[in-house]
Amino acid sequence: MDKIYAIIPKRSLVYLLICLSGVLIIFVAGIIPEYFSLVRLEQQMKSIQFQIEEQKSLYPIYHMLQNKTHTKEVRILPFPKKIPLSRAEMDAISATFREIAKKANIDIVSASPDLNFLGSESRFLPINAIIRGDFFNFRKFLIGLGEVPYLERIEEIQIQQNEDTMEFKMKVWLAVF
Repeated sequence: MDKIYAIIPKRSLVYLLICLSGVLIIFVAGIIPEYFSLVRLEQQMKSIQFQIEEQKSLYPIYHMLQNKTHTKEVRILPFPKKIPLSRAEMDAISATFREIAKKANIDIVSASPDLNFLGSESRFLPINAIIRGDFFNFRKFLIGLGEVPYLERIEEIQIQQNEDTMEFKMKVWLAVF
């Protein structure tokens, strides 16, 4: 140890240790926490960059869906003025039902008037109809049926699921004079 004091003065050695401890304190207290902060910020940047890329890739889909919802036409259900059907035009009822079913892309099995009401002088004529198709096309059929001016009401709808299609039995009342 005396040899070291002979080469380097004791006072210089103390200054050297103080300076080295100061550098070590600056390194431990300043640089290491800043390094960990920098690593954390880089991870956040990567996460945000990934989110930006994700948004860029999803924007065309979002834009397409937004345009589709804004340009979608508002469909108003038909509500025609009620006009009774004349007894002479009763033969056209079945053809009218078939035409509405054709537009709705479903099959009409039968559409026949209830025979119990044909002879009476009632203002309404019940029609029993059997229709085959899928549920969404049946909805279109009901909308088309709503356009008929002499439709008074739909009294009953029975839905039966078959192996390949659905069968709808309905009772419809028509206004006649």
